[in-house]
Amino acid sequence: MNLRAGIDGGGTTTRAILLNANNEVAGRGEAGSSNHYSVGADTAVENVRAALEQAVEQAGATPTAIVSWGFGLAGACSDQEQSTLAASLRRGLKIDESVPLIVDEDARAAQAGAFAGEPGVVCIAGTGANTFGINRHGQRARADGLGPLLGDRGSGYWIGENTLRAACRANDGSGPDTALLDGVLRQMQVEDVDGLVATVYAPDFQRDRVAALVPVVLECAAAGDAVAREILTAAGRELAATALAVLRTVGVLPVAVHGGVLNRQSPVREAFEATLRAAVSGILIQEPQHDAAYGAALLPQL
Repeated sequence: MNLRAGIDGGGTTTRAILLNANNEVAGRGEAGSSNHYSVGADTAVENVRAALEQAVEQAGATPTAIVSWGFGLAGACSDQEQSTLAASLRRGLKIDESVPLIVDEDARAAQAGAFAGEPGVVCIAGTGANTFGINRHGQRARADGLGPLLGDRGSGYWIGENTLRAACRANDGSGPDTALLDGVLRQMQVEDVDGLVATVYAPDFQRDRVAALVPVVLECAAAGDAVAREILTAAGRELAATALAVLRTVGVLPVAVHGGVLNRQSPVREAFEATLRAAVSGILIQEPQHDAAYGAALLPQL
C-alpha cells in the first residue's frame, strides 16, 4: 500500500490525512497546534506525530507505507522557515532523505485543496484572514494574513472587535442603539460594560473569544439590527479588497472561499461576492473541492 501524507498544521489544530494511489482518503487524524512559533518546534513535531498516528491506524497501515509527505504549516512562509521545519520534521519523524517531503505555508495547502492542485485564489476567513493565489505559471501572491494588530481584515476577530466597540458606543451614547450590546454582555457572561472591561483586559483573555462573537452578530443582523448588518457588510468588503489585491497579481482566476466567516450565506458573503462581481466581470466564486490537509498531500506532486 502506497500512501501520501498531508499535514495541515495551524495555530489551534493539526490535521493529518493519508491518500491512496487514487487520491481517496484512507485515514485522518487530529492533534494540537503545530505552529512552531506558538508551541515550539519539538511540540509541533509531536503534535504532527500524534495526528499522523491516528490517520495511520485508521488506514490500517504503517508509516513505512508513506511514499511522500506534504506539510502546509502556519508560520512557514519564508524559504528559511520552510527548510528549517523540513529538517526538524525529517529528524523528528524519522523520514528518510530519499522520501519526497515538501513544507509550504498553510495558505498554499488550502489553495491546493480548494482547487485539487489547479491554479486559483483562495480567500480564507476564520478567526484570522488571508488570501493566497497561484497561476498556471507558478506565480504566487498573498495578501493579509498579518494577524490582529496588522491585518486580519474582515475576519472573525475583526468582526468581533468592531462588535465590542459598537456595543460600548451604544452603552455610553456615542453611537447608535444596537441589540449587540445585550448580545455581547450575554455572550461574555457579564452584567455590564464594567464587567466587560474586566474580562477583555484580563491577562488570560483569549482572542478566540472575540471571534466567537460572530454568531451573535449574525443573529442580530438577521433580526434586523442595522449596526450588526453594517459590521458584517463591511467585513465582506474588506475580504473582497484583499482578494482583489491577489487577483490583480496572478490574473483573473476562480476564487474559492474557506473558513467559517465565508462558508455560509450571510451579509459577509453577500458583500464579498457583490464587491468582487462589480470589480471583475464574469468572476467564478466557488466552494473548495477539498480541505487543506488534502491539499498538503498533493504538494509534493505539484
